[in-house]
This record gives sequence, structure tokens and C-alpha cells, in this order.
Amino acid sequence: FLFACAETIKEGQGFPKLFNDEEIVPLYVQKGATMAEALDYAVSGCTECRVINRETYINGCATTNLGAVMELTMNNGRLRRFGERQVGLETGDPRTFETFEEFFNAYKAQHEHIMRHVVIQQSVGDVIKPTKLAAPLSSLFVGACRDAAVDLNDYVPDSIREIFMDNVGYATLIDSVAAVKKVVYDDKAITMDELCDALDANFEGHEVARQLLLNAPKYGNDDAYADEIGYLVDGVEADFLATHRGLHGELLTNRIVPVTSHVPAGMVVGATPDGRLAGEYLSEGTSASHGCEKSGPTAVLVSNRNVKNSGAKERAARLLNIKLSPGPLSGDAGTRHLVDFIHTWCDLKLWHVQFNVINRETLVEAKTHPEDYKDLIVRVAGYSAYFNDLSDRMKDEIIERAEIDL
Repeated sequence: FLFACAETIKEGQGFPKLFNDEEIVPLYVQKGATMAEALDYAVSGCTECRVINRETYINGCATTNLGAVMELTMNNGRLRRFGERQVGLETGDPRTFETFEEFFNAYKAQHEHIMRHVVIQQSVGDVIKPTKLAAPLSSLFVGACRDAAVDLNDYVPDSIREIFMDNVGYATLIDSVAAVKKVVYDDKAITMDELCDALDANFEGHEVARQLLLNAPKYGNDDAYADEIGYLVDGVEADFLATHRGLHGELLTNRIVPVTSHVPAGMVVGATPDGRLAGEYLSEGTSASHGCEKSGPTAVLVSNRNVKNSGAKERAARLLNIKLSPGPLSGDAGTRHLVDFIHTWCDLKLWHVQFNVINRETLVEAKTHPEDYKDLIVRVAGYSAYFNDLSDRMKDEIIERAEIDL
């Protein structure tokens, strides 16, 4: 069966995407489902799942722009796009931070401040929605709603209710924190003054500094330095959510399913310490930052495992895109390589994985001559789409995703 799945993936249309019982089932049991209920979970969205007849929370979730969190840290609570307007906390001028601990504490304060407002925003929606909307037909199909005679949009007793807090720019944040630690504080290759000046100038006239930052350790390469930073960053959110609950005691969980929001989210964020230029898209899902996968696809899987605070139950779906070259997957031997890769993903207990099997050259040609590629389908996020139907910016983002050989 898995061999047949791999053969289908090799067709290059992004199907099927894979979900991992080894991660999802134990996590649902930890959240209150019985083993029988957890084993019968259903896929309900891009990478989201539901426990049938027990899971009832359906409100949309707010998203934290992690690239903006980093910019707030580097600008004492301000975003360059909005000038002197105070958006985040005043955590101090980073030029005065003498240690990495001072810098990290400022980042942590900014991140927690934004998350606190995300929870408030979510709570307002949870109060308003039951008074304005009803879903009688949908409610009839959910056992917990029928048993309690309560609409799906309202609080349903004895149900599993989980509120997602989405993130966008996961690797952008990790790489930025790692670059600051390595380049500024460990190696002292540039000063914090020089870094701030480079970011303010969008790296114009500061190419040496940018190259140092671009070559700092990067998430997605099984690099202990970057992954340890990632674990700390992931833990900031896990620790915060562990001490907060929804209006009715709902579990708040960290979900990383930005779909395509990393593209517009990047448009409002200035230059970041990982070397990314202002306005460029942020990293997508739990993939490495664009162009930063240097150690092969298995290293991407291992980094995903390394940064995850697996002991926390305040976590949910994590989207992972892998783009592979078709050549190394040819024939039965190539299929076996892909099957082995999927087994590794499963053993590492990662939530989700999906593939684009296509050459970069094909995508570039399809953008240049769309009339010749009307039937080209690519995996975008939790869904596949005709390449021609995407915006130019989205096409560029998919082209720039790293192409890896197994």
C-alpha cells in the first residue's frame, strides 16, 4: 500500500498528503479522547483533524506573524511599516543589549504580548459567535451536540474543545534568533549597532553583514546550534499556552498551518536578522527558510523533530512541504527511496508531510509560458492547485522552495 502511495506521489500532482497516527493518536488521547475515539479521527482540512462526534470547536483562529514579532524585538515594539506607532511592548533599544539573554528575553516578552492579544481576540469571537450564528444541520451530525441539545457554535458540554493559535514564519523566527546569537554575541563578527543599521537600511550598503547572517546556522539542516534555538522558541509558545485556557477551559494549542499567509505576511515585515530582505515572503509551514536546506530532506525531518516540545500537549497540526527532484525517484529503486523516507518521517513522529515532485526548471518555464502548462498541478499548502491559477508572487514562492535529491 505504501509503495502504491509513493508511486502516486511520484506523479507530481501533490497527492496524497500523509498523516501520522504515531503522532496524532497519542496526542488526542492526551487531550481527553479515548483510544477508540483517537483511532477513528478524521482529516478535516489542510492538515487538521477531528475526533468524530466529540470535537466541536469550529471558530476560526488568529495567526501570529512571527516575522513581525522579530521586527518588534529589533525596534523596541515598532514595525518600520508603521513608523513611530507603538505596536508591541517597549522592550528596550536592542543596541543596549549586552548579552544574548537580554535579547532573548526581549523577544520572549514581545511574543507573549502578541499571544496574549491573540487569546483576547479569540475570546471576543467566542462570545459573539453563538449570539449571531447557528448551525442546526451541522449540529445534527455531531453526537455531542445531539446529546446535549446544544448548537455547534455554542459551548457543548463533555466535548473535546481545542482552540488553535496559528503561526506563520516559523523558520524565519528561528533563523533570526540563531543568527543574532551566533554572529553578534558568540562570534562578535558584527555589533548590534551594525545589525540594527543594516536592518534599517534593508541591507543596502551592508552586504558583508548580510552574508554573515545568511551563513549563520539555519533550521532544517539537523544543525544542533539552530535546532536548540528552535526548541527554545517553540517552548516560549508551549509554556504560554500551558498557562492559559479559553472561556470554558478549552485547551489552547500551537498550530503551524499558514496555508499561503506567509506570502502576504512577509509583505508587512521589514528586513530580519536571518538575512531576509524587507517584503520577502516568510518561511512556510515547518519547512526550512527558502534556500536554506543544505543537508538533504532527512535533515529537514530531524530538525522538525528536534525543535518540537513533544512533552507538551498544547500543540496541534504542523504542515511540512518537501520538494523533490523527479530524477532520483525514477524506477522501483526511486520508489523504495521515497518509501524509506516516509518510514523515517513516521518513526520521527511528525504530524504531516506532502510533496512536490517537479524540477525548478519546469516551474520557471511554466511561469514564462503558461499557455504550454495549462494542466500543471502543484502542491501549494494543504491543497493542490493549477500552477497557472496562482498569483505571480505565489508562483515565485513555490519556485524558490528548495529542490532536494533523496
